[in-house]
Amino acid sequence: MKKKLDFSLRTRYAETDQMGYIHHSIYPQYFEVARIEFMKTIGISYKKMEEEGIILPVFTMNIKYLIPLTFDELITIRTSVKYLKGVRLSFVYEIYNQNNQKSTEAEVVLIFAGSNGKPIKPPIHYVEKLNQLI
Repeated sequence: MKKKLDFSLRTRYAETDQMGYIHHSIYPQYFEVARIEFMKTIGISYKKMEEEGIILPVFTMNIKYLIPLTFDELITIRTSVKYLKGVRLSFVYEIYNQNNQKSTEAEVVLIFAGSNGKPIKPPIHYVEKLNQLI
């Protein structure tokens, strides 16, 4: 069974658009915060990876907006790992509004890369930790 992590945060006024909804450009920031927290829980530090010369640039991002989020909602971002294949690492996200209605579904695929941006084989200690979640 896939391990999932729920991470909660409150939406901010500065994130809203003219319609009063959270702007679509903000959602990737939510995914990033949730992903970093998720990886911390399994003992992977983004900061340490970068110190080791490893980065995780985004390869693809697919977002489905189901229900708009608004200012001052306590939202929950559910994160899980879908796969790790070669250099590609896929995370799946579901965002729930404060009424526990699914607002958003997304998949973000990252690439293990060296500090020069070129794809690299992920180190075995990261592979072992990530494979426990799939």
